[in-house]
Amino acid sequence: MSAVNAFVAATIKWCLIVFGVLTCGTLPFAIDIRLFTPMLGGLVDYTPASVPALRHWGIMVFGIGVLMVVAAFRPWLRFETMVFSAVEKAFMVYLVLSSLGQPWARGYLVPLVIDATIVAYSVIYFISREGRPQRWIVSKGTAHPLSKLGQTE
Repeated sequence: MSAVNAFVAATIKWCLIVFGVLTCGTLPFAIDIRLFTPMLGGLVDYTPASVPALRHWGIMVFGIGVLMVVAAFRPWLRFETMVFSAVEKAFMVYLVLSSLGQPWARGYLVPLVIDATIVAYSVIYFISREGRPQRWIVSKGTAHPLSKLGQTE
């Protein structure tokens, strides 16, 4: 278990930054929906009726990416951010895997790999000491966790 704790402690900041920036890659869909098809290899198309939902999805996922980058620098925000991003990304992985028989599913292979990697890292995070919410609970007579920011344990 100490290897898992050491791994997460050593990688969490940079993983959140990299995963967050990758997650922010949906912003172009929110700005210009015509980028949707070329960015997914020409295999995935949209209809006029799906444009509002896809643009909304683009801005919401972009927000998760921003939250991940912010959480890299705000440890007290990490647990909730990781829960939210892991659930969103696990659902996307499920959707793609359940659609593999469709011809357009190949267009989602890159997002599938990225999201599956983030989900796998999230599971490791939750197993580690870093991913336990009780770490942030303040008991009577103990220092507030934010007072220890910047200090090594």
